[in-house]
Amino acid sequence: MHSHLTRHVFRQIVYNAIYSETFCWCRPISPCRPRARKCFPSSVVPARMLFGFSRQPARKPKPPDFDPGLKDMLQLGQALAKHERPPPRSALVNAFTSFVLDKQENERVAVEDSQIGLLLTTFRYLQDTQDEEGALGLSVGDMVNTMSLLTGPSVRRAIETTNTVSLARSLFDEVNRKEELTAEDRHQGLNTLIEVLASKKKPLEARDLLEEHWKQDSSSIDRKQWVNVVLGFARVDEQEQMIRTIETMEEYDVSFDNQAHQYVVEFYVSNKNVELTKKWYEYGVARGLRPSQRTLRRVLGVCIYNNELEWGEPLLRSLVDGEPSNPKDSKAYWRLILQWAAAKGKSVEELDRLLNVMVQKTREQGMDVQPDMGLINGLIAFATFKNDSYTAERYLTLGRKWGLEPDSKTFLLQLDYRISSGDLDGAKAAYDELKGRELETDADLRFINRLIVALCHQKPIKYNSIMELVDDLNERKARLNPETVSALALIHLQRGELHDLIDLLNTHVYRFEANKRLSICNDLIQFCFDRSILTAKVWDGYNIVRQTFREMDLETRTKMMFEFFERGRSDMATHVFGHIRHLDSPEIKPTVETYVLVFEGIAKAADAESLALVHNMLKLDATVEPDTKLYNSLMLAYLGCGDPRQALLFWDDIIHSREGPTYSSIQTALRACAEAPFGERQARDIWSRLKRFDIRVTKEIYAAYIGALAGQALFDECTELINNAKREAGLTPDVLMLGTFHNALPSAKQEAMKTWAVETYPTVWADVQKLSKRKKMSSSGGFLNGIHYNIGTDIAV
Repeated sequence: MHSHLTRHVFRQIVYNAIYSETFCWCRPISPCRPRARKCFPSSVVPARMLFGFSRQPARKPKPPDFDPGLKDMLQLGQALAKHERPPPRSALVNAFTSFVLDKQENERVAVEDSQIGLLLTTFRYLQDTQDEEGALGLSVGDMVNTMSLLTGPSVRRAIETTNTVSLARSLFDEVNRKEELTAEDRHQGLNTLIEVLASKKKPLEARDLLEEHWKQDSSSIDRKQWVNVVLGFARVDEQEQMIRTIETMEEYDVSFDNQAHQYVVEFYVSNKNVELTKKWYEYGVARGLRPSQRTLRRVLGVCIYNNELEWGEPLLRSLVDGEPSNPKDSKAYWRLILQWAAAKGKSVEELDRLLNVMVQKTREQGMDVQPDMGLINGLIAFATFKNDSYTAERYLTLGRKWGLEPDSKTFLLQLDYRISSGDLDGAKAAYDELKGRELETDADLRFINRLIVALCHQKPIKYNSIMELVDDLNERKARLNPETVSALALIHLQRGELHDLIDLLNTHVYRFEANKRLSICNDLIQFCFDRSILTAKVWDGYNIVRQTFREMDLETRTKMMFEFFERGRSDMATHVFGHIRHLDSPEIKPTVETYVLVFEGIAKAADAESLALVHNMLKLDATVEPDTKLYNSLMLAYLGCGDPRQALLFWDDIIHSREGPTYSSIQTALRACAEAPFGERQARDIWSRLKRFDIRVTKEIYAAYIGALAGQALFDECTELINNAKREAGLTPDVLMLGTFHNALPSAKQEAMKTWAVETYPTVWADVQKLSKRKKMSSSGGFLNGIHYNIGTDIAV
């Protein structure tokens, strides 16, 4: 009794370790071990040292790094999906407000679309669960603050989808229902909604709302909303609607002025659309507008970087004619002149002389303006754009000649062009100069991320250099890009640093939106499909991926299951199927096709233990209705595991089903007859049914019937069938018939078959003997004395 209880507890521990949602490895000691499920997860067996004491406590994975309030909102989403009890309303109100407040205080950090979706889900839940007095839990100020967040820089950097629009509408509708709403709050809510609609690909709705309220009370609308609508049509490439909006502006006495012109031109500059930049610049000039100096500089920058120098010559002359009146404008003017000269092919020496001329000219105008490193950085940036690292280095030398020392931007540009040219040692040297310096913007961190990715792909991998860069970013409290997380994750996985991998993913992936998470997940899964990687590492990688990326779809999970079958680890493949089976998500449930694939894999592996486990899962799965294809796979699985009698029970299910048998069903059943006790009776019954219903007999079915009788040692009947194949089924004896006859016979009769075949069908038998062969296996998996020719008789269910 005691030993039975111990075994029961043992099995329960292992089962929980495999199918629980906590991290566990359940990794085999070596890839050759036949059963991974008999290995303890690391959390069950602690490391033991001298006298049974561990030298240090087991390392615990770092918990996921959630933004304030995000964890509770995630739990709400999961609870609603599973129809479970959600977190308390008070916790959700606090989560909503704390998340918004945190993002308003940290505007440099982008708000991902998935996070906006969680805010929307939480807000709608709070609306749906209001008490009798209609207490939402959020004040008017909370909702107005949230609306202002939706038009802030942190949301503008996010991918544009419908979540932001839906949340803005819901907030606007709720705010306008409040009796205590002030006119200022009402106006702010209206302006926010118009701006969100315009920026999120709903400019037509934004314009309709704008016109409606402009007619009622123009003082409630910020005049910049007209420009926002114009830019909204630019985003969706609706040029006619843009022009119509500009005409409508004039009807309402809102002029398309220099500022509006600048916004539109800058929009196309930012989107690197050269043709539309030129078109809308000329559109403003044709309407009598005098472009601002900022607009001129931006357009000239487009000309320089896109080789539109001929078109930009008149613009450059107009800029030169308007001499700058202060040092700041002078340097912006110099930067364009130098880049223009570089684009025209001027040498470094010529640029040096040009710089001397410009310095002298400003002195004559009574201004003491000296070049700074920003001018040199502009030249280096242009050389980097042209993939000319040699000239970039010469520009750096030019700066030193003028007594200018490189700054952070210089070293970031060095990182960029040295990585592009493959000079990773040079890029690392530039990074060493950058350490300890402040960066101007968070966007500059992309260069360091890019260096980490490049070093991760370098062979051999310089691990210490990579970790030094990662530590620097951690000290800067910077986020890693998805590409960087993916590259580092693969490094940790290759090195077997599982705790580091978990910490990395928990720190970063929960901040990414769905498509970025999917990219990381796919990279890790592709690692698992690499046959050069040890199966133990693949198992570790799969377990971490399934825990971190619960949204991994059924197709990917099924491919992962098939991968373990291909590696000869049917036990691991069965565990993967079990993980699919135990998922709570209704979108990721095993289908009939999934069961078919797992039974086919088990059949090839002859894994009776896995077959019993999966078949029991099928019996308990109320979402799957067995069909002929599924019964076929069950027949194959039980036949492959040495239980032909059980396989034939599924044949009975098939013939009594509404769908009925397929050719694959008949072929599989006949093969089972070859191994089942007294199987010839069932085989003859199947054959008579085929004749009675006048079903066309294919060569595969005919050969399978021969094999069924041969398996019962009915030698004479088999030779008669082969000799009469033309009359019985219109077939000619071939390699498949003779090979099946030979393979199915007991070993003692194979020699007699060879003698008969050499005498009767010498040419066909000679072709059979050309095939590869192996020792014949028994149903229990042992080797017999007979020979089995590889005639390719795999059955597609």
